[in-house]
Parts: sequence; structure tokens; C-alpha cells
Amino acid sequence: EADYKAAVARTNAMPIPDPLSIYVHIPFCHSLCYYCGCNKIVTRNQDRVDRYMVMLYREIEMQSELFDKSRKIEQLHFGGGTPTYLEHNQLDDLMAKLREAFTFDESDNREFSMEVDPRTVDKDGIRHLAKLCFNRLSLGSQDFDPVVQEAVNRAQTTDDVLGLVLAARDSGFESISFDLIYGLPHQSVESFD
Repeated sequence: EADYKAAVARTNAMPIPDPLSIYVHIPFCHSLCYYCGCNKIVTRNQDRVDRYMVMLYREIEMQSELFDKSRKIEQLHFGGGTPTYLEHNQLDDLMAKLREAFTFDESDNREFSMEVDPRTVDKDGIRHLAKLCFNRLSLGSQDFDPVVQEAVNRAQTTDDVLGLVLAARDSGFESISFDLIYGLPHQSVESFD
């Protein structure tokens, strides 16, 4: 802890301190994807989520006390688990806590990204993420073959994913990526192509 605090103090003391990047891990998922090796908690127990959020808010406060407020957050990344597991009001509260604790870069230089499970968000949810200042989405599609999706417990239609992409474009997202995995059951080079 002392080494960490000393390192932060050194970066704060630089003539022009570097901007900051924050990664927020939301470990919760509604269901298990059979290929997943991420740190996750499969639950529908809201008490577990609430407790995690209390601890996350405390961690945000502790970290913000260390960093000079002049240092802007240029990169903000939400991963998981499933960050879109959180309800709109929970995401609102989390972003408000982060904004209270840190100085956000509001320019077009910022990269605020959200990993999205297409099964857990709709077009309104995409618009909500844009209103929260996210400007990059990573859609966890994994594969578009229904047989493969069924084998890994990650079924969503191509039309559903396309609808989210179109909603994201309409909401101003210029950066959209897809998580694709090769080596899943029933895949071949031909099917993946």
C-alpha cells in the first residue's frame, strides 16, 4: 500500500501529470456462458449486487483521494461479467459517483467504453449509455451461428445485434467492436467465416 501511494504521489508531482484511465469491473451475470473464464458471479440476488456497489463506491472514494483533481479521466472502461446487468438507475448512480470523485475529460478525445451482452440491453439501453457519455461499445456476440450459440449458452439473433448496432449509430457511437471467439463447439473455419 505504501509503495502504491508513493508511486501515485510521484505521478501527481510530475510537471504535467498524465491523464488517468479507470477500469470498473461489474462481475454479475444472469446466466453462465459456458466458455467464460472471467471473474463473474451468476446471480439474481439484488442484495449481492447492492453490497458490491457499496464496496465499489468506497473503492472509488479511496482511489480519488490519492489522485490530483487536475488529472482528467480520458479512458473509462466497464467490463465484467456483464456491466449491462446493472439497471439504468444503478448505472446513473455509479457514473455520478465517478464524476464526483474524478474529473472527466468531456472532449471527443475521451474513450468511455462499455462491454455489452446483447441479451441484456435494448435500443433504449443503448441510448441511455450514450446519455451517460459512453462513446464506445464492445458487443459480446462471440459467434453468429445459432448452433454454436446454443452450445455455449449465449443465444442472440443476428437481427437483435444489428438492431443494437443501428441504435448505437443513431445515438452517436462511432466506435463499435465485436467480441468473437474461435474454438467454440461446432465451429469450423468455414462456419466462422
